[in-house]
Amino acid sequence: MAQFIEIQENIFCEPCKECGSRPVIEQIKGAFSVRCPKDASHYKTKAGLFNIDDWNLKNRAHVPLGNAKNPKKAS
Repeated sequence: MAQFIEIQENIFCEPCKECGSRPVIEQIKGAFSVRCPKDASHYKTKAGLFNIDDWNLKNRAHVPLGNAKNPKKAS
């Protein structure tokens, strides 16, 4: 079974957009990856230095484009 390193609570991390779990760090040989602890098929960052910014970008809940409000009033 894989050993994971928990990310400190004071470091902001988006939850996994698939299941809502807080990400962990996985060591793969000499490199590190940020991934979902529950399912290996959910998003995982590229191996290297752990990249929480990439994790947050890929797991952020984006507002659908059709719901954006236009502040200008059509004349």
